[in-house]
Amino acid sequence: MTYEETAIMNFLNGSRDGYVARREIARKALKRTVFEENPHWVDAPLSGLVDQGLIEQDDSGHYRIKHYER
Repeated sequence: MTYEETAIMNFLNGSRDGYVARREIARKALKRTVFEENPHWVDAPLSGLVDQGLIEQDDSGHYRIKHYER
């Protein structure tokens, strides 16, 4: 897992029950200066985490850590 993916997972871990917008993740998962320099830095890591099955996306394009049924 990359540094960016780890930062996203740590951020989403703080809001386990709700979905979070891509823009909010981009602003808050890493330093705000990273977002200001490149607001789209989050796209590739989010896509990778979805492909790995670690996070899920709702119909509105918001993300959360994937919950597994037992």
